[in-house]
Formats: sequence, C-alpha cells, structure tokens
Amino acid sequence: MVIVDALPLWAVYILTVVLLLVAAEIGFRIGVAMKRRDPSWGTSSMRGAVVGGLLGLMAFLMAFCIGIVINQQSTRRDMVVTEANAIGTAWLRAGFLNDPDRSKARELLKEYVEVRLAAAADPSQLDATVARSEAIHGELWAIVEDNVRQGNDSDIMGLFVESINTVIDVHLLRLTAAELRLPRLVGIVLYASTLMSFLLVGVASSSDGRRDSAAILLFALAFVAVMMIIVDLDQPQRGLLRVSQQALSDLLQQMTALPQ
Repeated sequence: MVIVDALPLWAVYILTVVLLLVAAEIGFRIGVAMKRRDPSWGTSSMRGAVVGGLLGLMAFLMAFCIGIVINQQSTRRDMVVTEANAIGTAWLRAGFLNDPDRSKARELLKEYVEVRLAAAADPSQLDATVARSEAIHGELWAIVEDNVRQGNDSDIMGLFVESINTVIDVHLLRLTAAELRLPRLVGIVLYASTLMSFLLVGVASSSDGRRDSAAILLFALAFVAVMMIIVDLDQPQRGLLRVSQQALSDLLQQMTALPQ
C-alpha cells in the first residue's frame, strides 16, 4: 500500500495500533454519551449483529488483500528464477563466440547479475541499476550486430541472439512485477473499514459503562499484526518478507568459479 511507504514497518504498526485504540475510545465515549441521554439505548441486539457482521466483512477484506499481495510476491519470486535461467543460458551460449567477444559478453553478463543483486539489497539503487542494465543490453546487442556483420549468422549464433533477446525481455517483465502493488483504493478501504470496526467495537463495549482496555489492546495488536503482513508483502525488498535472490546469487557463484 503506497500510502504507508514513507514509514518503516514498525512505525506503521505502532501508528495503526494507536489509531485503532483511539477509534475504540471514541466509540466508547459516544456509547456512554448516548446511554446517558437515553437509558434504553443499546439494549437492542442489533448492535451486536452489526459489529459481528462488520468484523466478518473485515476478515473477508483482509483475506482478499492477502491473496492479492501473496500472488504478487509469488510473481516476483518466479521472475527472479526466470531471469537467472535466462542469464545463465546467455552466459553458456556466449561461449560460442570468439575472443574477445566471448570474454566481453561474459564479463557484461556477470556485471549484470551483480547490479541486479545490488538493487535487491538496496532499493535506493533501483534507478541506477535500471540505467546500467539497459546500457549492458546495448553493449551485448552491439556484440551481436558486430558478429552478424562479419558473416557469423549461423544457427549457433542464432541461439546466442535468442538468449540475449530473452534477457532483455525478462528485464522488462521483472520491472513490471516489481511495480505490482495493492491498489491504493483497496488500501484506503481496508484502513477505513478497520477504523470503523474498532469504533463500533468501542460503542458495543460501552453497554455496561466499563472499559475492557486489556481486551481491546490485545485485539488491536493481533488485528494490526495481520494487517502488517499485507503491508510487508506489498513493499518489494523493503520489509521483512523479501523476495529471495538465491537463484541469482547461485548463478553469480557459478560465473565466478567457471573460466571466462
């Protein structure tokens, strides 16, 4: 949810818990005030049904949001493996070239993996990584063009061209996957509905005029903990639940171990 991207996860958690407790307190005071004005107010069972129904709706909305962000996270994870396979194939097929093109192509592909891993470790480098990645695309394609101009247009060369095309295509697909986010409107509805739910919980708890602070606090802590799963999964490479880059790390180790 882009509306909370400016804050670290722990700050979002604390702020959300505080907001829900404030909403519950406001609801409690509204309920007490209404009870003073009309002693018969609050005796209807309808209020409990409304609160239960709204909490059920919240459970459905949260499950819906979790489903979205888990699918997005799965897509990002699959794209890492797809990219590692594409780069690895290009690295192997670069061996069909003659020196110095072979060494240059493999050096570029190794650097390509390094900058991708750097961006995953530090999202602030994303713009620089995209720029350098696209520059490497251009250098690799220049190698392809030079070989074709020199008459190297065999089927084997075609395999190398295909692998470089795949690397470029996967780059665009991975950028698209990284930009997948929970829609802003859904995030706003989730937060607004949660605040409304705790407001009504506060109203419902005012029937006997006594606060059950411990129960409300525990409910808020547990409720927000589930919400933070959604927030965390919706922040690519920023939160605790990050996409594993193991496939690229393993590929880099193989590139380093093998001769160029």
